[in-house]
Amino acid sequence: MITWHVLGAGGATPTATHGPAAHWVEAGGRGVLVDPGPGALVRLVRQASAPADVDAIDTVVLTHLHLDHTADLAPLLFAHHSILARNPEPLRLFGPPGLARFLDALRDLYGDWLTPRCRPLEVREVGPGEGLDLGRARWQAHEAVHDEPRFTEVCLGWSVQARDGGHVVYSGDTGPGGDLVRAARGCDLLLVECSTPDHLAVPTHLSPSGVAEIAGNAHPGRVVLIHMYPPVVALDPAAAVTAACGVPCTAARDGDVYTAPQPEQEPS
Repeated sequence: MITWHVLGAGGATPTATHGPAAHWVEAGGRGVLVDPGPGALVRLVRQASAPADVDAIDTVVLTHLHLDHTADLAPLLFAHHSILARNPEPLRLFGPPGLARFLDALRDLYGDWLTPRCRPLEVREVGPGEGLDLGRARWQAHEAVHDEPRFTEVCLGWSVQARDGGHVVYSGDTGPGGDLVRAARGCDLLLVECSTPDHLAVPTHLSPSGVAEIAGNAHPGRVVLIHMYPPVVALDPAAAVTAACGVPCTAARDGDVYTAPQPEQEPS
């Protein structure tokens, strides 16, 4: 089973119910912090099923390097530099090509404040089509259509499959195209960005009609909308997606928890 905690269901403009991107994923016996945007660590430690403390975090997976998906990476490394840090196990960071250069730029600002005190830091850059075995789950990267040229031209989404059941696909930030339909085909749960209403659509993000087209072609078991900016939150984007493609759809809020496969008591 995969349990997906939505720590941030919004975009770069935070609201009381939709903070910037951040997720905590429990799959295959391992907890993984995904896209730690601004405020991710505070939101994580406040949730009921949080790790014991920040020192317990040992794996971070990134889709791309925009601030609304990475701003809490430096605070995480700074926390591991604290004299309170005791965990000797490696802290592993996985992300797109350019991640090492991004970390070098952070070190230019903060120096050894970002060096973990007690544990080695392992950094691995991952391209589309590459996979990771994290615990008893397989994480597979796929291409996303997004624009982040400062550090990399490669942006990712992730497919997560647990050996004991459950298949979740996370779009990252993406516009139409890329490899999302193939990655999401037949998955239990598709967490997909829906940044804008249709009348404000841009090429590097999705709107309800774009999500409906992807879901109609991929046929996931259900869809959860994330990375929503205030103009689309004010509408009913989930109803529009379901009406257009027939796939059950929910619009996430900060703190929502989803599982795959879906237990009978969890609302769709």
